[in-house]
Amino acid sequence: MRQHKGIATRRRPAGMAAGPVRTGTTARRVLIAQGVALGALTLGLLVIELPGIVREVRIWRMVNLRSGAKRPR
Repeated sequence: MRQHKGIATRRRPAGMAAGPVRTGTTARRVLIAQGVALGALTLGLLVIELPGIVREVRIWRMVNLRSGAKRPR
């Protein structure tokens, strides 16, 4: 019987019923691919938003929002 190349399988011992048993290799690959995609998306969003973040930090420094309390007038 020909096996599909994308599915990692292993055979049970001869005395047991049923055919091939799937291992967690395929699921693990999918999870790793999802993690890589999510990381790339997060990194891309950070790179896109970085100029705006730098601009906001400059504004905060000009307004002097670093100190928590305002001075009385």
